[in-house]
Amino acid sequence: MKTIRFLMTSDTHAQWLDHPDHPGHSLLNTAYLMKQLQSDPSVDLTLTIDLGDFIQGSSMATYTSTITHDARPYARALNAMNYDYHLFGNHEFNFGPDYYRPAYEDLKGKILCANIIDQATQSSLMGCPYEIIDFEGIKIGIIGVTTHYIPNWELPEHYQGVDFLDAFETVKHYVSLLRPQVDILVVAYHGGFESDLETGQATEEDTGENQGYRMLSQIPGIDLFLSGHQHRQICQKVNGVLTLQPGYGGEKIASAKIVYDDGQIKQFDGELIDFRSVSQESAAVKSALEPEYEDSQAWLNQVLGHSLMQNSTQDILKARSQGHPFAEMINQLLLKETDADFSGVSLLNEHFFEFQGPITRKQLLAIYPFYNLIAVVEVSGADLYKIMEQNLNYFMLDEAGNLIVNPAYIEPKAQHFNYDLYSGFTCQVNLSQPVGQRVQKIIDERTNEAIDLDKVYRLAVTQYRAVGGGNYPQYREAPIITISSVDIQSLIQDALANPEKQDWDQINQHYGHLLYIN
Repeated sequence: MKTIRFLMTSDTHAQWLDHPDHPGHSLLNTAYLMKQLQSDPSVDLTLTIDLGDFIQGSSMATYTSTITHDARPYARALNAMNYDYHLFGNHEFNFGPDYYRPAYEDLKGKILCANIIDQATQSSLMGCPYEIIDFEGIKIGIIGVTTHYIPNWELPEHYQGVDFLDAFETVKHYVSLLRPQVDILVVAYHGGFESDLETGQATEEDTGENQGYRMLSQIPGIDLFLSGHQHRQICQKVNGVLTLQPGYGGEKIASAKIVYDDGQIKQFDGELIDFRSVSQESAAVKSALEPEYEDSQAWLNQVLGHSLMQNSTQDILKARSQGHPFAEMINQLLLKETDADFSGVSLLNEHFFEFQGPITRKQLLAIYPFYNLIAVVEVSGADLYKIMEQNLNYFMLDEAGNLIVNPAYIEPKAQHFNYDLYSGFTCQVNLSQPVGQRVQKIIDERTNEAIDLDKVYRLAVTQYRAVGGGNYPQYREAPIITISSVDIQSLIQDALANPEKQDWDQINQHYGHLLYIN
């Protein structure tokens, strides 16, 4: 009898300084916990795997991507944690091959890359599609795939010379190839689930971004399914297959223990182990991150300037439904940068009201944590109505007539970033009307006239939104006129360094662009 254990992380997003949802803990705690789990004497074989998205998404990662242009510190950290396998995540492609490739080349663990293909060699971009391990006669197969939806988010130059094969079809092919050869078959997928894991009901538009449920329901022969991408915490059996997803930023380590005896799996146990179960940090991994660990903190503590924003509310539902000066400020920056007709941005989290007084880089990156370029797209007035209808799906009225967030934007994965606050037009809204009929009129604030349904307007939005991110087909089909070379964080920094009081007077007084009518 042998006990085999898989330890898995995913979507760690370089949260080495401080986890945004768990102050006082970070991936250094995850690293300490991992070492404890790897040294469990009751386990005969431990295999450790990371499913990607490890070089982007934190304040420290902003430092390395914009200042040092070097993601290798994160490879050093993962090497110090003794990972056996690595996958690509979608965010690895955010800054192109000059950023991700040196980091992946430095990884000591094997890269599993079944469906990301180098066009020149027609083989895996890096590493190999799968691995078969022979442990004392027990053969274990591991297939690694990544969501193939990446070209829908990324600039073409970031994945030039690379093909993304359909993840479902790739898993189907390799499962049929490996199943006859192995005793235990594992699929590791940097992707999530498009359907409710209990009922099978669709939970999102079937774009191909997430295919996990389809894999588990239509591909027989999988023993263990490791997933990521959606930042969910999952530990359950789906169609008889143990399925795991460990959340975000190292907050959980997913563990799967297999007891194998007499030619078959006797026991299969899964759990998600919280990094808050330990208070210690890994000194060895912290050392591996130097000097970037300390240098990034000094950089983050620099004061960028002074914000003259007058906070209107700390209630994020009220801010999203009635507007807020922080969103208005960003929209005005986008309009000035692009000379577009209208602009739209999201309030990304509940730190928005903290944009007051002296602002350090650390504060700014907590308030606006994402790297977003600005795209200008052309849409007709008629399409703008459809965009606003989709946007307003974010809201609904409860039985008492109170405004609430549509539960579909909360479960199974929070998607508040798929609602935008727009500037440049006023949208008259009646939320008591059926979905699809809520927008009553859109008025161009420059002329105080209703927009022309046949006229083409230019909208400044994030690159993510411009390619249809958030289920906006009108954006997906709209021509992108320009994509900026400057990102939104940089525009905000410039505004802090050069505050113009007249701009702030306008921003603080005119930030509401939804007019609710009965």
